[in-house]
Amino acid sequence: MVSVLIVDDHLLMRRAVREVVEKEEDMTVVAEASNGSEAEAQAAQTQPDVVLMDLDMPDCSGFEATERVLTCSPESRVIIFTASHKDQHVFQAIQRGAMGYITKDIEPEALIHAIRCAARNDLCIPGTLATQILVHLRNTWQSQAAYSSHGMSSMSISYRTQRRAAQQIAEQAGESGSNIAISRPLTLREREILDLMRKGRKNREIAGELCIAESTVHKHVQNIFEKLHARNRTEAIYLTSAEG
Repeated sequence: MVSVLIVDDHLLMRRAVREVVEKEEDMTVVAEASNGSEAEAQAAQTQPDVVLMDLDMPDCSGFEATERVLTCSPESRVIIFTASHKDQHVFQAIQRGAMGYITKDIEPEALIHAIRCAARNDLCIPGTLATQILVHLRNTWQSQAAYSSHGMSSMSISYRTQRRAAQQIAEQAGESGSNIAISRPLTLREREILDLMRKGRKNREIAGELCIAESTVHKHVQNIFEKLHARNRTEAIYLTSAEG
C-alpha cells in the first residue's frame, strides 16, 4: 500500500487529489497539510511513501518544505505538484531532493502514474521539460564532481544523486533528442489492450472483449503508462503510433 501525504494550502485541491488517490486500491492518503510546518509535522508522524508538495504556500516555499520533510522522513519521495511550468523550477525541485515534478493541469491518470513512479524511486518529469533539465544537469557534472572530490558541495544534493537523476532524465528524454524513450517492452496482453485503446475502447469495454476483470485492465493500463512514460491514453497511443 502506497501512503500519500498531500500538501497544499487550498482545501478544495486537497479534497480533489484525495478523491483521485483513494480510488486506487493500493493507495491511501495518510495525512494532509496546508503549509510547510504542517507538512513537516505530518511527515514526521506518518512517514509517508510519497508526498505531493505544492510550491506556493503561506509560510515557506515548497522547495524549503521539501528539504524539511526529507530531513524528518528521509525515506519519503516528494513530488512537486504545482501550477508552474517553468523549467528552472523543475531543476530546483531536483536540487532540493524531489523525485518528480508535475503540474496541476494533468489528468487524474497522470497523477497516479507520477505517484507510482515516485513510490518505486523513479524520477518523473514532464517530457516537454526533460530535455532542458538534462542539459542543465549535464552542465554541472564536472564542477559538482570537482567540489565533491574536495569534500565540498555547492548544491543541496550530492553529485552522485544528481548524476543518477540525470541518467533517469536521459532515459525519459532519449539520447537522440526525442522527448520520451520507451524503457521496457510491453507484454502481449498490454499490446492487446493498447490496440483496443487505439480503437477508443474504455476499460469496461476492454474487459468485456478480453474476458478479464475491469480492475485487471486498469492495472495493465497503468503498466503501459509507466513503461511508455506516458501521462494519459492519448500520449501512450501517440508514442507507439509508429509501430502501426
